[in-house]
Amino acid sequence: MKNITEVRIHKNIEIPMRDGTILRADHIKPVCDEPLPVLIVRTPYLKESFYTKEVYAVNETAFRGYHILLCDVRGGGQSDGEFAPFANERNDGYDTIEWAATQEWCSGKVGTFGYSYNGGQQILAASTNPPSLAAAAPGGASGRFLPTLMYGVLSHRTSLFWYMKQLRNAIISGKCGFAPQQQKEKLAEIEHIMQFENEKECYVLPFLDADILKFEGVPIRKFFNEWVDNCNNRDYWEKMGQPLGIEKVTVPCFFYTGWFDYMCTGVAENFELLSHKTDDPELAGSHRLVLGPWIHTTEYGVSTGSNSGIKYGEVRFPPNSGYTKEMYRSFMQFYDRHLKGNKESGKEAPVRIYVMGDNVWREEQEWPLGRTRYTELYLDSQGDARSLNGNGILSFKKPYMSPADEYDYDPLNPCDNTDSDLHKGMIVDRREKEQREDMLIYTTEPLEKEIEITGYLQARLFVKSSAVDTDFFIRLVDVLPDGRAHAYLSGVFRMRYRNGFYEPHYMTPGEIYAVDFKIGALSLVFKEGHRIRIEITSSDFPEYDRNLNTAEPMGYGKEAVTARQTILHSEQYPSHILLPVIPR
Repeated sequence: MKNITEVRIHKNIEIPMRDGTILRADHIKPVCDEPLPVLIVRTPYLKESFYTKEVYAVNETAFRGYHILLCDVRGGGQSDGEFAPFANERNDGYDTIEWAATQEWCSGKVGTFGYSYNGGQQILAASTNPPSLAAAAPGGASGRFLPTLMYGVLSHRTSLFWYMKQLRNAIISGKCGFAPQQQKEKLAEIEHIMQFENEKECYVLPFLDADILKFEGVPIRKFFNEWVDNCNNRDYWEKMGQPLGIEKVTVPCFFYTGWFDYMCTGVAENFELLSHKTDDPELAGSHRLVLGPWIHTTEYGVSTGSNSGIKYGEVRFPPNSGYTKEMYRSFMQFYDRHLKGNKESGKEAPVRIYVMGDNVWREEQEWPLGRTRYTELYLDSQGDARSLNGNGILSFKKPYMSPADEYDYDPLNPCDNTDSDLHKGMIVDRREKEQREDMLIYTTEPLEKEIEITGYLQARLFVKSSAVDTDFFIRLVDVLPDGRAHAYLSGVFRMRYRNGFYEPHYMTPGEIYAVDFKIGALSLVFKEGHRIRIEITSSDFPEYDRNLNTAEPMGYGKEAVTARQTILHSEQYPSHILLPVIPR
């Protein structure tokens, strides 16, 4: 291939779908006599936003010999049709890929890229096995995107914000028929709510009565209401493309996300599933996984300065934690290998992780790591682990006759994570929050030697409640020698979904239940002299919707019931955390 010296941009080219709907894309076209591979992103976030995303550097990529198609999804941006999240992405993704492959300027090889929704729709398209798709790079996308993100709990603030974002995009795209001044006023109104009133909207009961859900004048499907109304409806979610069908994907995939991304565990599971398929060893070995110290929005250029590193609240990671340049180089090597046939490109280890605490990158050959030693860390106390002033301990020895711990969870006084949301990179000293009487605290003695945990942190709890339904949140905390307490991971379990997402089973008050769940994935070294701490409570609001401790349908509950929660830990009921310890 000759050096590319000129690139042209063709705006809003039309791409027909099988049902006649027209989608539109910007084509960043290298001026070249020979056909070249194509890279496609399909997005509901307005395709114009990709011109400034440094991690993809679309103009630079075109000069490297790739056609770029920046596509508005159905109903988004300048594309026709109605936007229904994920519902049409399988067929529309397939049709877009195969349309591109038939163009005279295409070599017949197509790849896809993008993060979050843009990653999820790649999996949906790839699950249909388009003949021309040669590789995909779905970042920040769990294999199960909806209806909820974590064990049946609605990611309330994030989902509501995302709905508002689609309202805003519809106004910006000019589809509302507003006069210029009216469009300006509507846009200012929605942006004010997004910036200043998102948390306030989450407090409304029932929460489907929130004012933003009554926002009129924008021709957009009220999908937030649909999600809530159909949270237990398997047929609805299958029509909406859920789960995404990762097990059907048969092309090399580059998975990537951050430890603080709420999609992190799902992304790691995607890689684990595909890389362990034994029917095609070559394909299984072609997948990549990169996990760094990032939040979900790091893809958009947040906190990625190469000189300053990344700062999340009170914790700063060094310059090697940066994202943009290193990831772009890895993307290009991956695409050059699978779309251009350069077999010498992209011969990196299949897994690259950032080990927090040591603050270094490390290459691995598999995920989870084969040398993992799973180690139980048991909850124990003298009967009152409430707050930082309680007597809860974590021990590598199984408890014998220790009494249970209890606390009262009042949904009208939830634990507030507005200033401490890990998914937003808010790593702050938690000691003030740990004074709450509705939070159980369990802490080890100072470590005599450092401990690395890399993999999935899991929990087995023996619990009972006075309510018919409730939640349990677990947070992993690193306690420094000076007492500061920094959280690095949290997970949640909604009891009504303990037997599956679509079949709620309510509790019998006072009955003991064994609960097993995966808290999440991470890599963290607890240094000598530090202590490991576990927090257990029943809310993490407003990021996650409050469980009102009743059997009312999600979104319609008006009344809240205070629940007496019990965590048992004894020889008969050995509640514990399972640490994925890596020998050092």
